[in-house]
Amino acid sequence: MKASRSRIEKRYRSLLQKAVRRGDVELVFTTSSLLESLGSKEKNWYRSQTAIIAFEECWPLGTELIFNKKFHSKVAALIQVTRAAKARDATGLGYLAYALSQGDDTVYTGTDDDKAIKIVASAIRRPDDFWQWISWQKTTETEKTLLDNAARFKNVGLPHDKAVIQAAAYLAATGQFPAISEGQAPYPKFPYWVVFDIHTVEGRRVLRDIARDLHIPLSQLEWTYFYFEGALANGEIESKWWNRYCQWQFNKIDLAASEAHLLWTPAKAQMTEALALEGRQLKSELYRWKLANPEPIAALKRQVQLYIDHLDEIQRDQRHLF
Repeated sequence: MKASRSRIEKRYRSLLQKAVRRGDVELVFTTSSLLESLGSKEKNWYRSQTAIIAFEECWPLGTELIFNKKFHSKVAALIQVTRAAKARDATGLGYLAYALSQGDDTVYTGTDDDKAIKIVASAIRRPDDFWQWISWQKTTETEKTLLDNAARFKNVGLPHDKAVIQAAAYLAATGQFPAISEGQAPYPKFPYWVVFDIHTVEGRRVLRDIARDLHIPLSQLEWTYFYFEGALANGEIESKWWNRYCQWQFNKIDLAASEAHLLWTPAKAQMTEALALEGRQLKSELYRWKLANPEPIAALKRQVQLYIDHLDEIQRDQRHLF
């Protein structure tokens, strides 16, 4: 039986974000070109997801979300995120604020930093007031560019995605803007089995089975899988909010961060084996598509590089989104 179209798309979508995180530029180009070939639905998803991934994985690169109607303009933004060391403060702050907005006050630590979580949680509950406040802030040109882009994309994605974008706007408005550095080279072999996470049918099935077999709470296995594999990046800028969010998650599942590897090491061996076939099939699928479509991929690479090379020459106030 052939996999359904929606299951196929979810695999490619998961693959794209994992490739961005791990800095695998070639894989991002191939996956992007393949997604483009699937039709308008995937191209529309790619447009929104580019903004979400940029703010989640390297939020200061929200300044580079300068699109025209061409698909390659969105790929160019993702390629810049792929090449960069990751900066996840907006994700950490946004996720904590979203939890607070849902009534979970365990995000508090009794420190001065709690104030930022309260502000972003309030922004989630009263977004119009927040974006009006953002529009009043005096900022540098770079900060203003990010704030303008955040406002453009304020309604994309799921509620926690919107919280990340609001967190990025808050960080920029309050002058917390780190310098972006180049990421490390990607690992030689991309582990395709990590594509199958809780967002895929195959990943959920394997996680349930292994949690049962090893007598591990499912929540602990899901989080350690994400922490050690799903979120793995090709270099990270120090992100206090991301670190705080991760520590909060470890506390939520009652697992000491320093002992997490003791749970994950044996579980990883079983997950690698259980998902080996799915990983090989996905790798083979992508390889066959790449061999059959060299020109679209090569053309996309040329278009993206040309777009990046001339990005500063384009007048931002004359760009039309999409």
